[in-house]
Amino acid sequence: MPNPNRRTKRPPPRDIAQEITDRLIARLEEGGPLPWRRPWQSSATALPLRVTGDAYKGVNHFLLSIETACSGYTSPFWMTFKQAKELGGSVRKDERSSTVVYYGQAPKKGEPAEPSDGEDGGTYRFLKGYAVFNSDQIDDLPERFHPAAGKIDTGVSADEGLYSFFERMPFEISHGHEYAAYQEMQDRIVMPDASRFESEGAYFATLGHESVHGTGVRGRLDRTCFADYHSDRQARAAEELVAEIGSMMLTAHLGIVGEHVDNHAAYVASWLK
Repeated sequence: MPNPNRRTKRPPPRDIAQEITDRLIARLEEGGPLPWRRPWQSSATALPLRVTGDAYKGVNHFLLSIETACSGYTSPFWMTFKQAKELGGSVRKDERSSTVVYYGQAPKKGEPAEPSDGEDGGTYRFLKGYAVFNSDQIDDLPERFHPAAGKIDTGVSADEGLYSFFERMPFEISHGHEYAAYQEMQDRIVMPDASRFESEGAYFATLGHESVHGTGVRGRLDRTCFADYHSDRQARAAEELVAEIGSMMLTAHLGIVGEHVDNHAAYVASWLK
């Protein structure tokens, strides 16, 4: 007869952040030194989209872009098993889901939903993960979830005034140099002339990378990995990952897609260790 006083041992809570990190590393390692050889100029890889057509942001954008590149998906749309079923679709047998995350805030039990002035103890932050599938993994979906490459309109575009986006940054941009770098003492980015790059996309991807470095200084985002860049190898790797992943997201949101994305992948993979 079971002992009613015996406590059932609960399984440890899921560490969603660690699961995401492990999944990311595994995906990078699957492809060897350069896992992302597939060019990203297709609509599927520009901006991963929710079932509503809204674009994923932040780490979810990055995670689903990796899954798209590694799995060769041609649709930009992602949805849960339930959403697929509600649309009349069915996830094919043995298809593997991808994980996206949700950051939220909720009131603590027994606490008021709104903490009193000067306090933040009434709420707690949480991180949840949930499974999604690409439209290419699902049968019988409406045709709109399988758009022809280049036909989808996500609301972003690259026009002649694109460079003005970077000109509005708080640091100086100087051209005519032999290398690209953010210089903290002068608070400026030095760049080779655009005519020396293999493509406009490669130029803006490099400028985006250095611009993200420029956000790390004290008085802006004050990143520890930026501050310790020259004294700690792990901090340097972390800062380079921030800059390169940031550049990848930035160019996608500005509508800059093309062969330069392979260089993003090579750069990220080089800092994997």
